[in-house]
Amino acid sequence: MGGTQSLHTNSYDEALGLPTEASARIARNTQLILQEETQITKVCDPWGGSYMMESLTADMVSEAEAVIEEVERLGGMTKAIESGLAKLRIEESAARKQARIDTGEDVIVGVNKYKQSAEALEAEAKLTNVLSIDNNAVRESQVAKLKKLKAHRDAEEVKRCLLALTEAAREGAGAARERKGDSPKNLLYLAVEAARARATLGEISSALEVVWGRHVPSTQVS
Repeated sequence: MGGTQSLHTNSYDEALGLPTEASARIARNTQLILQEETQITKVCDPWGGSYMMESLTADMVSEAEAVIEEVERLGGMTKAIESGLAKLRIEESAARKQARIDTGEDVIVGVNKYKQSAEALEAEAKLTNVLSIDNNAVRESQVAKLKKLKAHRDAEEVKRCLLALTEAAREGAGAARERKGDSPKNLLYLAVEAARARATLGEISSALEVVWGRHVPSTQVS
């Protein structure tokens, strides 16, 4: 009703595990009910003229503009990420929210108010069909696929593509040339070329890390 551009509904069992087919269908159908049964899609702003909705929207815009101005003063989003500001603001917001939950200022039904007994929770859990994933089996399967991939790919071609990526990172995006006389290739082009040669995401990342290093975010909370 606030004019969302997209809407995502989590399945009821996502707190317990990955969605089952049945729970995912219920989540999807919740969106279909909103779309097909409520007539909400026929009005661009259902609460237009509502003081509460417009006041909350104005507050949100004002707060967002303050954050954007702070980022601009630092020199843009790239500088903000490098300084740790983006991560800092997320962690700060999470810490404040958790503090309000812990003190009971914010009510989370079933978590800090209206709690059920352990026996009742256990009984309900038995009624829910939770999708169970064997992480060890998944890891072993992925490792086997990687070994097979590396055994059947053109190792020299992969090496050439990764070196081209490193060279482009060192000289500046678009400065590296695949061969003498070719037009410059940017980093995205070279990364796609490496992927087509069956280089892994880790190998592509490492090829760039040779030049740029790896970002280590700040973990402090102001």
